[in-house]
Amino acid sequence: MKTIKKDILLYSFSFILVIYFGYLIFVKVVERNSLDKNVEYVDAVIVDFSSGPRMRSYLDYKFFVKEKVYYGSGKHYPISDTLSIGDTVVVVYDKMNPNNNKAYRDYK
Repeated sequence: MKTIKKDILLYSFSFILVIYFGYLIFVKVVERNSLDKNVEYVDAVIVDFSSGPRMRSYLDYKFFVKEKVYYGSGKHYPISDTLSIGDTVVVVYDKMNPNNNKAYRDYK
């Protein structure tokens, strides 16, 4: 009886994980396809540098579309980059949803 409950719990947990990861992959594919289809380019200003999981470095930027400000982030390579706060980077964004954006060098 105990084994049956364990198996049901294991299968339920596995099913939930499969659904969750499938959803995440689907959302990322849809965002990428939309960005490819509706791509626009703009110059963005670097406002900060940050670090994330596994000590990865990111550059945080802001840009304007139709007088509205949007924010994003991209990979930063501190050893080889000579970027500073206030410098500009090229950003690609989805003209239908500017919140869907990437630094151009991460988009290629």
